[in-house]
Amino acid sequence: MFRGIKLFFREISGFYRFFFKTSSMEKTILFYSEHEGYYPYFEGIIEKLIGVHGKTLCYVTSDSNDPILKTSETRIKTFYIRNLLPFFMLFIDCKVCVITLTDLNQFHIKRAINAVHYVYVFHSPVSTHMMYREGAFDHYDSILCVGPHQIQEIRKYEQQHQLASKRLSEAGYYRLERIFNAHQRYTTYNPSPSKKETILIAPSWGPKNILESCGEKLVELLLQAGYEVIVRPHPETVRRRPDILKALSVRFGKFPAFTLELSVATDNSLLRSDVLICDCSGVALEYAFGTERPVLFFDVPLKIRNQKYRELGIEPLEVLLRNQIGVIVSLKDLETIPEIITKLRSESEVYKSRLARFREKYVFAFGRSSHIGADWIVGVSEDAK
Repeated sequence: MFRGIKLFFREISGFYRFFFKTSSMEKTILFYSEHEGYYPYFEGIIEKLIGVHGKTLCYVTSDSNDPILKTSETRIKTFYIRNLLPFFMLFIDCKVCVITLTDLNQFHIKRAINAVHYVYVFHSPVSTHMMYREGAFDHYDSILCVGPHQIQEIRKYEQQHQLASKRLSEAGYYRLERIFNAHQRYTTYNPSPSKKETILIAPSWGPKNILESCGEKLVELLLQAGYEVIVRPHPETVRRRPDILKALSVRFGKFPAFTLELSVATDNSLLRSDVLICDCSGVALEYAFGTERPVLFFDVPLKIRNQKYRELGIEPLEVLLRNQIGVIVSLKDLETIPEIITKLRSESEVYKSRLARFREKYVFAFGRSSHIGADWIVGVSEDAK
């Protein structure tokens, strides 16, 4: 009760500071994040905006525990806004709003009544038409695209629905660069493999994902086979299905080789793991392209949020590449997982070169995304003057 009242007054304070105590120059550029896990997608762009362009910006988060709220960087003005967010976003008076939130103007978050240029930053390299709702990107002015597949999909969707063309940037994907660079450092300073191989289970969220379909049985099997096991649930699973995570914790929490990782803000588990077990999630592409290691996919139902996705006539990238960046395994073959992991590990060099080629083909401007994104945002902010 007391915490709720405290957070409410914290929101009121943030609301007041933004609208009445922050100068127009300081709030030219605004970033909005739903929770701490989204900062890694903004990090590179923000660093370039501050360090290269000398910009001051506002960062609004709906996570009261977001570490950004304690930053010592004077060029980042931070605000905690949660319950007041729909009202706050309706009246923002910045030039550019940068967000990873999809479905702008379709639900409770509407475009501002003021002239604001909305820039969408992807928080996954997957395609735009199956794992997102229909119309998820209709109301943005600019989109920083990960790769050519997203541009092809967005342009075809615009043509089919007779929509005005958005401004699309061949921007690349900073989160992938961050994983790749961290993995290079990790393998340099940890050249000797640990005694136990590490398996990361990181599924998507939604009905019949891996944790719902076979989570406990899979973890038990891997622990019995002598692996270290990390379970990294999607943030939506953490929010919607705490019962599943509690059951895993109760059953396996006493095992030293078991880790339940509830935050996606760090990449440590991606760096440590030898094989990723996934279903159909963007993390599979991040892991494969970032660590150049294979993925084991379970053939559970795909996460389809747009039942009309086939009308586009383009196979989603996350489906197209599944049997190229790893192997797909039926649930009925669960007991063979240790053997399949051994085979994947034996083919690691083959996967390494193949995944590097796929990264070059499907990801724009690898290593330069932060510069491109920051330049783009500065450009549209100046156009808005």
